[in-house]
Amino acid sequence: MKENSNPDIKIFLIGNKVDLEEEREISKEEAEKFKQDYDFDFFMETSAKSGINTREIFIEAAKILFKEYITLKPKLDDDNDDDDSIVINNSNLMKDDYSTSTCCGK
Repeated sequence: MKENSNPDIKIFLIGNKVDLEEEREISKEEAEKFKQDYDFDFFMETSAKSGINTREIFIEAAKILFKEYITLKPKLDDDNDDDDSIVINNSNLMKDDYSTSTCCGK
């Protein structure tokens, strides 16, 4: 993927079903090595069933992408005179109860 796409692409390796430890076929160490061997940007194990790391994977992705944006922003500003600002509202990031949160300002 890195050879045939945008050089700035970010690749995440996500291991699912971490809640089924007794059925594990690939160790965490093997997955970490695979990530390093193929120069992936991030690895995390999750469980959609139990919710382990499901929220965290999106938070980490946002951090990595935002860091990349900050790094590239001076170049983007030089290439484009338009104001393509990114606005991040982190007022809901610290909420523990997402059941009452709303989407899209509604």
